[in-house]
Amino acid sequence: MHMGDGQGVEKRHIFGEGMKDENILYWVWLAERCGPASRELGRLCEKYDDPFDIYRLEEEEIERIDGIGQTLKMKLLDRSLERAYETLRYCKQKNIDIISYRDKRYPSRLRSLCDPPAVLYVLGKLPNMDDRLCIGMVGTRKMSEYGRDTSYKISYELASANAVVVSGMALGVDGVSACGALSAGGTTVAVLGCGLSVVYPKEHERLMGEIIKHGAVITEYPPFEPPHGYNFPKRNRIISGLCQGVLIVEGSSSSGALITAKRAIDQGRELFALPGKINESNSEGPNELIKSGALVALSADDIISHYDFLYHDCINYKGLSKAKSGGMTVERAIAKYGVADIYSRKNSYRTDKSSEKGDGREAVAVPESGEAVSKIKRQTRAKQGERTAPEKVVAAASVEVVASSDRPDCSAEILASLDDVSRRVFEALPMDRAVSPDAIAVDGIGIGDIIMALTMLEISGLAESLPGGMYIRK
Repeated sequence: MHMGDGQGVEKRHIFGEGMKDENILYWVWLAERCGPASRELGRLCEKYDDPFDIYRLEEEEIERIDGIGQTLKMKLLDRSLERAYETLRYCKQKNIDIISYRDKRYPSRLRSLCDPPAVLYVLGKLPNMDDRLCIGMVGTRKMSEYGRDTSYKISYELASANAVVVSGMALGVDGVSACGALSAGGTTVAVLGCGLSVVYPKEHERLMGEIIKHGAVITEYPPFEPPHGYNFPKRNRIISGLCQGVLIVEGSSSSGALITAKRAIDQGRELFALPGKINESNSEGPNELIKSGALVALSADDIISHYDFLYHDCINYKGLSKAKSGGMTVERAIAKYGVADIYSRKNSYRTDKSSEKGDGREAVAVPESGEAVSKIKRQTRAKQGERTAPEKVVAAASVEVVASSDRPDCSAEILASLDDVSRRVFEALPMDRAVSPDAIAVDGIGIGDIIMALTMLEISGLAESLPGGMYIRK
């Protein structure tokens, strides 16, 4: 048997009082081997209940495991626990909780995903997401004043009604939505695309501290993971996966918020959108989503009423009614949570095409000459399957980003703007037939990264998703 750290395969523990899962060391080890957004993790968990059982497998047994690629099989042979130990030591020092896939506190909606996180790193207290109405709120970083005020109002009312507001803690709509939930004395959860030793964005340091006090900041990334641009599309699936529904407030046709919209629909979640002016780029995304089947949300009532028959007993209707009559203003709230310099009314809010371009972490930017235009298309019921009554409204929808028909051919220019992984996946994608992500073999790239790369290619207009989870090069 191969023993990468030379210490054998007996169970060992360094658990303190905060560690509730005796197998957490091996869950952290397994999370490192599988990587974020891994579909192979689910296949391993179907076969093995205990990650220690995977850790102690001999090479011959690993080779016989069906449903996982050769890259992961090679990684499973590395039994070094050094990094896992370092992670646990740091988490114990910083009071970071670690919730594994098998932990009873792990949200069941995440466990049902095809690419669930192996572990969740948590600062604060993760609420019981299974018994509460949870709504994701995402949108552009460069809000209009309308987007700012409406985000705040809706999140304030949702939280007053005892709903959990989930966001990515990004600049813009996400940040203001968290402020609204906190101002109402409610619960909010922020999902990061980096490790918990990093405050990203740095402008939200104080806000992050308040979220930790009154909810939780969570991530699947180990503590020292930097905020790489390619982490955020993977992060978005957790935002939508935690929730029954997702509200898209503002965003242009190339907004990163539309990645969350796609994930929500792929996961069978309801998709809500805030309508906006037809001549403003920030309204392009939501208006297109509405035109193609997303549900209109003008207030928290429009969202809550959709779930009344399922969550009537846990919705605080008195709190909702009181919230409508007034409360802390958005200006006071953003001052209280230390983000007034960013979101105050005196600042200008750009809604032109450039408002979605930034560091590539939250928005997916493509060259102006090849800017993608978003639209929702109806898909077959077979892709989504039968669902409960409220889910059927959007179960047949999926986000597809297609290139404008009248633009010049600039595929090479767009491809050059992508990261190395996306380019390599594009090269491996056939032009003459549709294939599933599992059928795309790229040396050194796991299935989770392949799926994320396909999403990036779709947004850039270089690939097309088809019913049944298939993809083809455009």
